[in-house]
Amino acid sequence: MQAASAQAPSGQSEPVSFAGKRVSLFIGFSPIGFGYDTYGRILARYLGKYLPGNPSVVPQNRPGAGSIGLANYIFNAAPKDGTEIALIGRGVAMDPLLNGAASTAKFDATKFYWLGSMNNEVAGFFVSDKSPVQDQKEILAGRELQVGSNGAGSDPQMFAVASNAILRTKLKIIAGYPGMNEILLGMSSGELDGVLGYSWGVARVGSADQIKRGEIKLVMQLALHKHRELPDVPLITDLVPEGEGKQVLELIFSRQSMGRPVVAPPGLDPRVAATLRKAFADVMHDPEFIAECDKINLEISFVSGEEVQSLIDSLYRLPANVVTQAQKIVATK
Repeated sequence: MQAASAQAPSGQSEPVSFAGKRVSLFIGFSPIGFGYDTYGRILARYLGKYLPGNPSVVPQNRPGAGSIGLANYIFNAAPKDGTEIALIGRGVAMDPLLNGAASTAKFDATKFYWLGSMNNEVAGFFVSDKSPVQDQKEILAGRELQVGSNGAGSDPQMFAVASNAILRTKLKIIAGYPGMNEILLGMSSGELDGVLGYSWGVARVGSADQIKRGEIKLVMQLALHKHRELPDVPLITDLVPEGEGKQVLELIFSRQSMGRPVVAPPGLDPRVAATLRKAFADVMHDPEFIAECDKINLEISFVSGEEVQSLIDSLYRLPANVVTQAQKIVATK
């Protein structure tokens, strides 16, 4: 079924309307687990309330290639009328920068119309109570730790390599773990000392008991901005002076600042684009929406479309030497 176009007539006196239309909200991941799918489906339930004409908003899963395939579709083939938008992976916008010629992206991230992000994801560097190192100072002093990874390109791998390259830490990366749950089990058994890249938004719920008992401990925040609940935990980007190294870390961790981004195609009528962006922002401030998210421990920390757009523009203006160094880190096996 082809979605009908939102009305955006040329006469400025006639308002944009989605009345009688259907808006497809594509989700670039499978309907499994507590993550993008959960965010996308709860957004779909509220978005029509704030679009003029109150259209139906239908969530549809389009998984594959970490949602790069969906981003390619939205950029190149989606109708330019506001009836198809997408929730994509937080690292998709930076994929052409970080993977260079190896990237399968067929889009210009600066030309998407970014509606905003449902949260500002803060990853953590966690150590277990069995680790010989228990604080950030010892880590920066070069004490060796064994940290888990689920392979090249994954956040735990990339973040650990970046720490070794820029902060001169001595993290021995143990790859081959299928996912974060297995890494956490490795920490519990003592075969691993820690992990980089475990989301605080997930850890604060899924590992709340272990954190309370001191079995795992957060020693560093891996993001561009601190989480509001963690004012006293050091931020990795604050541990390096201004310069190339800091810029490399900012490029690699920039994905955290747009943890659940929603995007529309380029080329929309400016009034339709502005209407979509405003509706998204209105949902993020809806008390009923916030209460429902709180009930299921779904963390919401709204990042505006303007903020996301500005961040992406700034990343694509970084010097070539910074991008090259970041690409080397990402490619490290």
